[in-house]
Amino acid sequence: MNLNALKGILILLVILDHNDFSRLLIAGFLYGFGFHVMGFMTVPFLKPAPKLDRAFLDYAFRLYWPFVVLVTLTALAVLATTPVTAPVQLRLWALSLYSGNSAVLKDTTHMALLWFLPSFVSMVALRAAIDSAGAMARAGAIGLLCVLHLFIGQYAAQVQDWLPLGLLPALYVIPLGYLGVWLQRRLLARVPAIPALLLAAAVFAAVKYVQVRAHFYNEVGFAEVADWRQPYALFINDAECVTGVLMLFQVCRLRIAAVFDAFGRYSIQIYLFHAFIALGVYKAVLRFAPDAPAAVQLGVSLGATALLTLALARWMAAQPLAQRFIFPRNPQALAGAGRRPAAAHLT
Repeated sequence: MNLNALKGILILLVILDHNDFSRLLIAGFLYGFGFHVMGFMTVPFLKPAPKLDRAFLDYAFRLYWPFVVLVTLTALAVLATTPVTAPVQLRLWALSLYSGNSAVLKDTTHMALLWFLPSFVSMVALRAAIDSAGAMARAGAIGLLCVLHLFIGQYAAQVQDWLPLGLLPALYVIPLGYLGVWLQRRLLARVPAIPALLLAAAVFAAVKYVQVRAHFYNEVGFAEVADWRQPYALFINDAECVTGVLMLFQVCRLRIAAVFDAFGRYSIQIYLFHAFIALGVYKAVLRFAPDAPAAVQLGVSLGATALLTLALARWMAAQPLAQRFIFPRNPQALAGAGRRPAAAHLT
């Protein structure tokens, strides 16, 4: 399976989800859209669990530091352009860096997408701890997470500010990550790629049809998810996440998926900066093609956002200052010691 292609497809789906024109054309599809988030969260489960050592701390730093930079810069921009007071914004900024939950990030930065990086760090750390335990402890931990999965949607709003590093989405997706990779390895990986893709796509289409018709909402980043009180919605939304990811797994078994490699290699940069480019593209389309069909506006805006953000990502990867101060591989690289880091990506 081509993991760079998988990450490339997923980051393009993130761009689709954050596109203003897509909300007009495929609002029903996006209302419960969750498998793009689940896909990124599942990628680490396709690899051996890391050890919780110095190398892991550097890895976590590599993901968390760009989050700190973007939260700080956008918080300063909000302070300079809105009526919020400095003490209030300082409190929100500190809470954002600690909790990393979408609600407080939206208040702080007027953006909700930055939650993913701290939550991803939490998820990888928890998975590493679980897989390093003995068989009984591992089974008990996964069982406990399955039970917690039933209650996250009920209590998220009350507890999310108290928990560190976007913990709730991480807790929510871990059981689904184990399930998805188990199904891939035990079932679909044993089937030739094209039949497996057709099977996975058919199951996903059926699940997505039910979700859209039932109008089930699912927002993993905000932990606004169904819980034990809505068992049917919880089952369908979880099935949408898992079957959607399994469908993408089969796509990435095909050679043609390699066309998405470049987007996967620069997934962090694209993730962090696509929203800013998308806003500019959206305004340009409305100015120069206001009467174009909505499908044309969507296609142009998606293509322009993806390609311009990829170009920006490539450019930033070649800039020593950007690599040192935004995407350092470890604290030593940020301080100016050691060799120049390679391009960062979500893994």
